[in-house]
Amino acid sequence: MGDMLTVNWSVSHACEITFWEVEPDGKRRKFSTGALITGAGEGSRGWTLKDYGYGRRAVVAEAVSLWGMGTSECEYYVLKKAADVEVKVRDQDGKPLPGAEVQLDGTVVASTDNTGGCVIPEVEFGEHAITVTVEGTEQSSRIRIASTQKQYVDFVFTVEKRGVVHLLLADQQGNPVEGADVYIDGFKEGRTSESGEFSMSVSEGSHYLEARMQNATAETTVAVQRGQTTFTDLTLHLEVDTFIMVMVRDSEGNAVADAGVYLDNIFLGRTDFGGELTQKVAPGTHALRVEKEGAEPFIQDVVLQEGENSFNVQLAQEAPAYGILVLLGLFYILQKRRQ
Repeated sequence: MGDMLTVNWSVSHACEITFWEVEPDGKRRKFSTGALITGAGEGSRGWTLKDYGYGRRAVVAEAVSLWGMGTSECEYYVLKKAADVEVKVRDQDGKPLPGAEVQLDGTVVASTDNTGGCVIPEVEFGEHAITVTVEGTEQSSRIRIASTQKQYVDFVFTVEKRGVVHLLLADQQGNPVEGADVYIDGFKEGRTSESGEFSMSVSEGSHYLEARMQNATAETTVAVQRGQTTFTDLTLHLEVDTFIMVMVRDSEGNAVADAGVYLDNIFLGRTDFGGELTQKVAPGTHALRVEKEGAEPFIQDVVLQEGENSFNVQLAQEAPAYGILVLLGLFYILQKRRQ
C-alpha cells in the first residue's frame, strides 16, 4: 500500500527479535526473513506495508535470549485512503439545479438530485478534477484529498430561467378554435393549431396571455416556473351566424316550389324547385308561417339557435269552395227529410 509502519521496542537483555504481521484474514507473515539481533535497551524498525486490504492488523514480536523468551502483540488499523465528496450545484439565486451532470476526472459519476446535490463516494487520496455541466455549460474545480473527512465542492451557474406555457383554446360549444392569434405580454407569438393548441417557451414568472379571433378575446394571467409546463384553457365566445332552412313538401311528399316563407310576418322569400329556402336570421323564438295558393297555411312557433336550424313543413291542400257548398246542400236536404 506504500505506507510505512514503524515499530518501537524495549528489551531487558540482549536477544533476537522476530517480527510477524497478522493480516486481516488472520494469517501470520514475517516482516523480514531473519531475526533482529539487539542489545538491552530500546529501538525501532520500519517496514513498508503491503496491500493486504483495509482493516485490523497486528504486529507480534518474539524475543529469544539466554535468559528465556517472550512475546508481545500490538494492534493497528489500516484505513482506506479515500473520502466522500459532496457536490452542490445552485443557480445565481441560490436555488438548487437538479439534473446537472457531475464528472470525476473526466468520467461521469452522478447527477444532482432535487436538492441540487450528489455524493461521489470514496474518492482516493490525491488531486482530482470535478466537472459539472448544466445546460451545455461546464465548470471545473480541482480538489486535493488528503484525509478521510468528507470534502465539499460548490458550483454556481448563471442560468436563464424558462418554462413552457401551453394553451388549449375552445369556443363556447367546446370545439377547438384553429387559427386564433395568441399574444403573450402584448406581443403576437403565433396562432393556435387545428386542435386549438399553442405552446411556447417563456421566461420564468407571470405572463399575460391573450387569444383573439373575429373581434372576440379571451385572456388570463399564467405563472410559469423554470423547467415546467404550465397548462391553461381559454374559451373564446365567437359570433356564430344563425340560419333557418325550411323544406316544404305536400301530403304526398313532393317538393312544393314557390311557397312563401315568413318569420314574424316578415317575408323571407320563396322556396326553390326543390321546395327549400335558407336564410340568415336572428336567434331566438319566432313565428314561422308558410303559405302556398291552394294549400292550408302552416303556422308554428320555432326556437332558432346559433348555427343551422332545419324545419320540415307539410302543406295540406285547401278544400275547394264548391265542394263545401255541396256538402252544405246535402246537409240541408237531410235535415228537411227528417222534419
